[in-house]
Amino acid sequence: MKTPRYALLLAVTTALAADPAPPVTQTCQPDALIAAEAFDRPESFAGKVSATAPGWRGGIGTWSIRDGAAHAVQEGPSEKRPHGHEAVCEHVVDLGDYVLTGEFKLGASPQIGFVCRDTHNPNHHQGRVVITPTAIWIQKMSGIAKETRREELTKIPVTLDPNAWHKVTVEVCGDRFLARIGDHVLEAKHERFRDRKGRIGFVARGAGAQFRALSVWSAKSKKT
Repeated sequence: MKTPRYALLLAVTTALAADPAPPVTQTCQPDALIAAEAFDRPESFAGKVSATAPGWRGGIGTWSIRDGAAHAVQEGPSEKRPHGHEAVCEHVVDLGDYVLTGEFKLGASPQIGFVCRDTHNPNHHQGRVVITPTAIWIQKMSGIAKETRREELTKIPVTLDPNAWHKVTVEVCGDRFLARIGDHVLEAKHERFRDRKGRIGFVARGAGAQFRALSVWSAKSKKT
């Protein structure tokens, strides 16, 4: 007996709508799924109505959905920010340890990053993995706006095709920050990473960077 066509379509739709499986990780054990967004529809962004609105919020810069991905254009120079500002998209959270997975394409953007901020009001920068076509590094951060401070903890040279999609996994457990970009893996330690996270997101300089299939999980250390 053949399966009715509508039943097959329903099965495919259900599979596509299902939550993603927990990613394979090295230091963190994914626990609960906090957010999963393909960035393939206008509703992928929660908007700027409320600073605590659930979902991904394209804040600074211009964000749009085209061809099944989120496109980033940084903010231009203004009286408030004479040098402009990288495009920022964040999800408001209340997490300790976490895992982030997704895909990105650099395009013409010279630099992107996957970031976290703490629970201060306003949220202070905490840490990020920075990705360029020729290098990847992890930095710990503090402060906000003009008070922002950064310290590069580890850096590796790479050769990334800016026109190809690359997978990224970020694991932050305790004082450890691990990032896997394709086959490249780097890790750093700092007490700053232990602070609770109030925002998790991604940033891009210039124009041309794209992001898709972003998921965030609460996590716990694999160490007993």
